[in-house]
Amino acid sequence: MQLHEEIQEHLVRLEPHLQAEVLDFVLFLEHKQQQSSPDTVINGEEALKIHQQLMDQYADAFAKLAQ
Repeated sequence: MQLHEEIQEHLVRLEPHLQAEVLDFVLFLEHKQQQSSPDTVINGEEALKIHQQLMDQYADAFAKLAQ
């Protein structure tokens, strides 16, 4: 089994709010990685896309919790 498959297998077992925390951590790691390589720059459009994905995840998690 490849690493990404193993991660996904564990991720689907988590509650939505914990999945959102995992996403937060992944985004943090991506940001950290990009900071360590100065040639990579996130433009405003990319940052907005990441932010929108995060907000969508939060909205989904809260909607599921409200049910």
